[in-house]
Amino acid sequence: MYDTPYWDLYRRVSWEHLKPILPRERSRILDIGGGTGIWAVKLAKAGHDVVCADLSHKMVDVARAKAEEDGLADRVTCVRSDLQDLKEFGEAEFAMAWAQGDPLSYVPDPVLAVKNVARVLKPGGLFVASVDSRFAAIDHFLERGRVEDLEKFLKTGKDEWLADRAEERFPVTFFSPDDLRKLLERRGFEVVSMIGKTVLPLRRHEKLLEDPKEFRRLFELELSLNREPALLGGAAHLEVAARKKT
Repeated sequence: MYDTPYWDLYRRVSWEHLKPILPRERSRILDIGGGTGIWAVKLAKAGHDVVCADLSHKMVDVARAKAEEDGLADRVTCVRSDLQDLKEFGEAEFAMAWAQGDPLSYVPDPVLAVKNVARVLKPGGLFVASVDSRFAAIDHFLERGRVEDLEKFLKTGKDEWLADRAEERFPVTFFSPDDLRKLLERRGFEVVSMIGKTVLPLRRHEKLLEDPKEFRRLFELELSLNREPALLGGAAHLEVAARKKT
């Protein structure tokens, strides 16, 4: 489902946001919720040593095979680990922690998860995280006439994954930009930058992205707008980069 023009653009937006703040020297990076290793491989190709950590054994196996296939077995280590504890890792072990795919939204206790990330990061280390955006979910409730549920959701940010099929649902925390900033600042981080992904409603207009020329134009428009504070909340996801205070 992620092999579409929209998700291609989404990943490019992420990379453009984060590429300028990647460590300049070869560094050890923890890819949390690394899944099939898409980002671990990309970070390794950028010259870093990456630990791809995921709760799923199957994901870890796929990521390991992908790293080997790309000749990066010496740069990518794949392990099973839970963001909720990160017990496999020592204090101040990594220069950067990378959490794409919204794992911070899916853990039972995001506060504890951020505390654990801070523990494994070196002073001055960067934490990058993508999360589900609270205000972007409003239409989901209104389209289903769930006004009472919407009231509760806007107060707590807690709901199930917004899938129509019951077997695909699981608990999720949705964040506002202010929620995300406070969560990190209270755990000893300083927010460096935050973007929305995507602030343009491109999932509803994905057909436009099938034309390479239009893809490029919309990509450039997205990059020009996705830091605008007034647009952040309406994006489906938020992405933050924060530095651990020394």
